[in-house]
Amino acid sequence: MMGMYGTTVGAGTLFLPVEVGTRGPLVFLTMLLLGLPLSLIPHVLICRIFMRDNQVDNATLPLFGKFFGPKGRQGIKLFFCIAHFPVTLVYLVSLVNALDNYLTAHLHFAALNRALLAVITVGLLFILLSKGRDRVVTTMSSLAIPFALCLLVIALMQIPAWHPANLTNAIRETTNVPASHSLKALWLALPLITFSFCSAPMLSPLSSWYLEEGKGGEAKAVRVIRLAYGAIFFSIIFFVLSCMMSMPRELFISAKAQNLNVLSVMAGNGFGSLLFIVAPFIAMVAMTKSFLGVCLPVAEIFSSLVGDAAGLKGEAGQKRAKTIAFTLLFAMSLAITYDNPDVISLIETVCGPLIAIYLFGIPAWLVYTRKELHSLRGVMSLIVIAGGLLTVSALIYGIV
Repeated sequence: MMGMYGTTVGAGTLFLPVEVGTRGPLVFLTMLLLGLPLSLIPHVLICRIFMRDNQVDNATLPLFGKFFGPKGRQGIKLFFCIAHFPVTLVYLVSLVNALDNYLTAHLHFAALNRALLAVITVGLLFILLSKGRDRVVTTMSSLAIPFALCLLVIALMQIPAWHPANLTNAIRETTNVPASHSLKALWLALPLITFSFCSAPMLSPLSSWYLEEGKGGEAKAVRVIRLAYGAIFFSIIFFVLSCMMSMPRELFISAKAQNLNVLSVMAGNGFGSLLFIVAPFIAMVAMTKSFLGVCLPVAEIFSSLVGDAAGLKGEAGQKRAKTIAFTLLFAMSLAITYDNPDVISLIETVCGPLIAIYLFGIPAWLVYTRKELHSLRGVMSLIVIAGGLLTVSALIYGIV
């Protein structure tokens, strides 16, 4: 449960107040109403599909397995990596930017060369990632509870600085625009909401764990997801609301222009010196654990693809495939982190479309085309279809 929480509540959460703050309170209201059903229901559906895949390869994680056949399974593995690898780039770019801002703006160090900072940051994360699934999940779980408490404390610390005028002014600005523009803004906010509440990469390790004998099976796995999303939804909603109530819209606009998360710009809002120093550090911890949570299944599945493509078998072959895969992922991650693309644009144009297809499209299509999954049809699958159509159409419109 903490692994799922740690994957979801991290860098995406810290950018969410920035994006919602610039777009207005109506977007927050949409998130309040649709955030939980558009996140919990598709994750439960995917988990149920994974748990009913009886052809689980012990060397890799479950990814719809038998429902696509041998060749289709390889295609799904590749699509999973393509869909979720950009998410790891969002976290890496955000982490390096936050670290650079922390060293220069908060600790007043001389600016470090970005290439050197990227090499150190990406290198350390990949070293930790290479330690294996158990070590990574343990690390994430140990960071999840302290981060959850820190996020709650920060939200509570902002309460004395809450100003209803921040919301009323934003509402006034929203009501002055045509209704069609407001509806369009709400529609286009769905991809960001989907991304911010997504923990799909952790469903594979979770399903793999509960598929083992004596671990509780599907019922236990679904219960864990529901509990996790109760904590996830409360944390994100309260944190975003507290930021919107305590910060003026101009501060969010400034953060977005600098490609920074909300904790990195809290200094300008008159909070105490302790929060000024600690908040960006907490943000870096959040991005670290989110990166590990998403990159763990990506690295494992990509390693299996490399091994299959190169014909590497046995324990020695798997180690060689892992080395090749990690080297390729490291090189790509380092190059793009150094380039420093706009993370919000990356979320909206790359991460969002691919994740929406994986989260909504594939499970809905399987439920209505595979007899083995007939029992999963119903209200839950219809909500997934509706959410997928709305999200993907908004993504396509935003790109075009």
